[in-house]
Amino acid sequence: MAGIELLILLALVGWPLLHAAVLPESRAPLVAPLPLPPPGRYAVLVADWGLHSAIVVEQPPGWRLGPPGAETAPFVEIAWGDRRYYAAGDRHPKAVAAALFLPTDSALFLAGHPAPPLLTGALHVHERQVDAPTLHALLTSLERSLPRSPAGGRPDPLPLPAGRAARFLPAHGTYLWTRNCNWWTLQRLSDAGLAAPPPGVLFSRQLPQHLRGFRRR
Repeated sequence: MAGIELLILLALVGWPLLHAAVLPESRAPLVAPLPLPPPGRYAVLVADWGLHSAIVVEQPPGWRLGPPGAETAPFVEIAWGDRRYYAAGDRHPKAVAAALFLPTDSALFLAGHPAPPLLTGALHVHERQVDAPTLHALLTSLERSLPRSPAGGRPDPLPLPAGRAARFLPAHGTYLWTRNCNWWTLQRLSDAGLAAPPPGVLFSRQLPQHLRGFRRR
């Protein structure tokens, strides 16, 4: 019996590793490309909330990329994770096991923040300034984490509590422990040249060593 249990354990651990090594990340296409932001310098922040991380971007004036009800917020926080565990807050063993060992549905967290963003409660915050083309590359990568309607619209928010000026939306892509929220954070930053590629990253404390040009706030 011990041998069978060991094989099952190896399969559960090996499948996510094989999935991450062989299959490329699935990305949602944008029906219409984002416009180039006005010339200038924009703040990008990376917040370490302990178990997970998030990207906070300064939104160009007049843009509407924030959550419903706070679309034009000066700063928008974006994070990604398992829909059942992260968004719905389900901590039952079945939900935890599914998040660890099975490809599961994902959710995108969107929150609006004032200027400057306070991010009270974050363990660490790193910040840097970027130009308009870099911001455009980052926002494009972030927006591709959402599935789109044929007209290019975002999906409706999930009926889940997220806090004031914050919502969860159905996200594109499946969640695995080898491709978790901290991996996602670095992948999005890497797409814009703001971080080194994230293979092997699992924990939020690993993020600073991969960031490029950021300083601790």
